[in-house]
Amino acid sequence: MESTGGTQFAYLHILYVPIILSGFVFSIRGGILAGIIAGILVSPLVPISNSYDLSQPLFSWTLRMGFFTLVGAIAGIGSSIFRAYLQELELKQTTDAMTGLPNHHGLVQVFSKLIENSTKGCIIIVVELFQIRSIENALGTEGTRTLLKEFSKNLKEAVNNKGTLGSLQAQRFAIIVQEEENVIEILKNCETLSQTPYNIGNIPLFAEMRFGIARYPYDDRDLNNLTRKALIAINLPKNQSERISRFDKSVDDASDRNLLILHQLKNAIDNNLLTLEYQPKVYLETDKVFGFEALVRWNDPLLGSISPEDFIPLAEETLLINPFTQWLLNTSLKQMHEWDKQGILVPVSINFAMKNFHNPIIFDTLTQLLEFYHIPPPLLEIEVTETSVASSLSTIARALEQLREIGLRIAIDDFGTGQASHQYLLELPIDIIKIDKVFVQSIGHNSAAAAIVKNSILLAHDLNVEVIAEGVETHKQYGLLKEWGCDAGQGYLIGRSMKETQATQWLKGKLGVSQ
Repeated sequence: MESTGGTQFAYLHILYVPIILSGFVFSIRGGILAGIIAGILVSPLVPISNSYDLSQPLFSWTLRMGFFTLVGAIAGIGSSIFRAYLQELELKQTTDAMTGLPNHHGLVQVFSKLIENSTKGCIIIVVELFQIRSIENALGTEGTRTLLKEFSKNLKEAVNNKGTLGSLQAQRFAIIVQEEENVIEILKNCETLSQTPYNIGNIPLFAEMRFGIARYPYDDRDLNNLTRKALIAINLPKNQSERISRFDKSVDDASDRNLLILHQLKNAIDNNLLTLEYQPKVYLETDKVFGFEALVRWNDPLLGSISPEDFIPLAEETLLINPFTQWLLNTSLKQMHEWDKQGILVPVSINFAMKNFHNPIIFDTLTQLLEFYHIPPPLLEIEVTETSVASSLSTIARALEQLREIGLRIAIDDFGTGQASHQYLLELPIDIIKIDKVFVQSIGHNSAAAAIVKNSILLAHDLNVEVIAEGVETHKQYGLLKEWGCDAGQGYLIGRSMKETQATQWLKGKLGVSQ
C-alpha cells in the first residue's frame, strides 16, 4: 500500500475492481470476503499519505472496511440475481410451461449429453394421445389442459428413472431410453396407465395411447429425425389394435417420399393446413343446384401442391385416415353452416374410406357435428367407392345402415367399375349412384358404354335411386344423359371445383340470392 502513495490512493486505484469482481464471480460470500481482505490491506498501520506522514484514524479504517464489505455484498447480490435470472430464462427455454417436462430444446440437451458420454445407442419412444380433438369437444380447452397435466404426471411416474420424459406438443411426448429392457418395463407401465380413467368434470375418460419407436444410431443420428420417424411408425399400422410400432428402415429406404408425405399430412391435419374446394352438381332437366362435392386440396410448404391421388391412398393405408376424415367432416359442416346463415341450404357430399367404417367413434363424431352446426342430416351425403364396398360387403352394409339411421344420404361412387354393381343396388341402403366418368365420356362414340349408362339409369330409377353422371365435359354428353333421364350431372362442363368464396358466388347466382 505504501508503494502507491498511501491509503487515499490505494482506495481509489486498486481495491474496487477485485472486490466487485469477487462479488460477481463468487456471489455474496466472495464479495464480502474480498471486502474484508481489502479492509485488512488498508489497516490502521498504513498511513493516509506518505508525503505528509499522516496516520490513518481507526474510525476511518473501520468505515472503509464496512464500505468495502458493503460494495462486495452488493456486487454478490447483483451477481446472484443475474445468475438466477439466466437460470430461469434457460429453464423456460428448455421446459414445457404446462407440464413442467423438458420441451424439445431440453430433450436435445439430454440427447446430446447421452450420446456424448456413452458408446451405447439409445431408443426414442414417441407417445401420442389419440382422439385429442374428441376430448377437446367433450371437455373444452381448460378441461383438456387439466387432463394433459394429469396424464403427463402419471406418464412421468410410469417412466420413473428408466428414461427421460419430455413434451413435444400438447398430445405428444418423447421418452429417451438407453437400455432395451427399460423400454419393455416403460411400455408395461404405460399399458397399466391406459386402463386407469381420468375423471375431469365428472366425465370418466381413458387415455388412449399409441407408441412409435426409433433407434439411435440405427434409424438416424439426429433427434429431430428420430422423433419424426417414431411419429411415422405410429401412423404406419393398418390395424387399429396395434398400439406399439417400430420404425422400419427398409420402408424408409423404399419409399422415403411417401413417409415424408405421411409426416407432413399429419402436421397439415393438426394445424388445419388442408383446404376444401367444392365441385357443383346440377339437375340436368332444370339446371338447378343438386349439391356440391367437397374435394380436399393440399399445398404443403415443403412438398408443394400434392394431388389427393397421392396422399389419400396413403392416409387410407394408415391410421391417419381417421383424423383426416374428422377434419373433412368438421370443415364441410362448418361451411354448410356458414351458407345456412346466408340463407342457403345446399347438400354437400364427402368421401368415406373403408377404414372409416371400422372406427366406431366416427359415427359419434358425425352426430355431434351435425347437432353442433345445426345441419339437417339429409343435406350431408356420404360417398363410398365400389372398390371399398367389394372388399367387405357385410361390414359396409351394417355401417351404411347406421348412417341411414342418423339420416344421411348414401351414394355409391364410380358405379359400374366393379364386378357386382347391380348386386350393390339390391343389398345396400343406397340413395344415389354416381356413374363413373369412364362410361360417361364414351357415350357419344361407344354403343356399349351408352347401353351400360342407359340400363344403369333405368335400373336405379326402378329401385327409387337417383343417378348422377360424373365427368360431363361436352354438350353432347349432357344432352344424351338428359334424354335418357339421368337426374344430375357433375363435370367440367357444369363447373370445376371452386374455393369457398367462388362457390358461394356461384350458388347465389344459381339461387338468385342477392350478393
